[in-house]
Amino acid sequence: MSDRPDPDDPAPAGPLPDPDTDPTARALRDALAARADAVQPTERLQEIRMSTNASRRSTRAWAAVATAAAVVVVGGSAFALTRGDGAVRTVASASTGTTQQGTTSPSPAQDATTGAPAEGTTGATTPPEAASTSDPGTPAAGTGQALPAGSATVPVYWLGGDPQLLFREYVPAGDAADDATNALRAVLGGQPSDPDYASPWGPDASATVTAGEDRLVVDIAASAASGDAKAGDVTAAVQQLVYTVTAAAGEDVPVEIRVDGRSEPLVFGYALPETVSRAPQADVQAPAWITSVDTGTPGQVVVEGVGSAFEGTLLYTVTDASGAEVTRGPAQAGANGTFAEFSVTIPLPAGEYTVLVERPDESGGEAGAQPAGDTKSFTVR
Repeated sequence: MSDRPDPDDPAPAGPLPDPDTDPTARALRDALAARADAVQPTERLQEIRMSTNASRRSTRAWAAVATAAAVVVVGGSAFALTRGDGAVRTVASASTGTTQQGTTSPSPAQDATTGAPAEGTTGATTPPEAASTSDPGTPAAGTGQALPAGSATVPVYWLGGDPQLLFREYVPAGDAADDATNALRAVLGGQPSDPDYASPWGPDASATVTAGEDRLVVDIAASAASGDAKAGDVTAAVQQLVYTVTAAAGEDVPVEIRVDGRSEPLVFGYALPETVSRAPQADVQAPAWITSVDTGTPGQVVVEGVGSAFEGTLLYTVTDASGAEVTRGPAQAGANGTFAEFSVTIPLPAGEYTVLVERPDESGGEAGAQPAGDTKSFTVR
């Protein structure tokens, strides 16, 4: 092995110069010492504390946002309650507090042939819904305060299709003292503007709605709820009344239905529980209904409504006077059981038309018959 150094290896460093004997090393040492002496350390404790407190405040703020979001999710359902003046309020279910009674199907109270009480025929009960809170400034029905009044129109739910589901219209208000009573009297024996809608209730010009401590109290005459019906139809009719008065009152609270002043009455031959709450919207409302058809602009129609479908996509179909399909397309509404408004603008030449809005069958027919859609006829100038 050769003792000659490798030219690629760095040359070995010699001993460092002694500042006591080397002038250059002494000058470098003195310069570094002077620079170090010029550095003044700052007090960082207060700054660190302020930074830590700011971080904690930010964390608490995000935690509050996350908690609020969790309440919305955990609370579950939300209801679009429409005041009689047409304003829509979304009332979220409370995550804590007193829960309402479950929506109970009416129980057959009489034998169809003998009129004797039927035995062992209690109805099925759906899962209870959480009690709802109201927006600030709105009188809560549980306080016994006066119900909203003075609206020009009130919301009324009608029945349609098979099985019967709820469709909503706004009707002119009557001369009762409050909007809920006006809506109740309209649904009792009233006539919907759409001939596809109906109501099994009889007229009662003296029917009333009052605000109790924790409920709305409806009082109707026995003649308004007479006759016989199938249990499913009675359940739908009761939900029709409950949705109507709670929408007009602007509160999602239980409803006590009294017949001639009696609680737990017979309605169309079936016994009701003390109170009935709104059933989930997806269970009782039609998946799509049309609220307005505007032909004010020549050559087009604007169709608006409310609905819910898979991924929010409803389907509209327009046919002409002969029944031939003219056009079709999507209408975006609420998704998967959550109801929301939709609006579509459809170019059309002058003529007579009918528009159908429905929830498309995503199962390819495997789910069986689908709920009926809603139709409206109109003229384009």
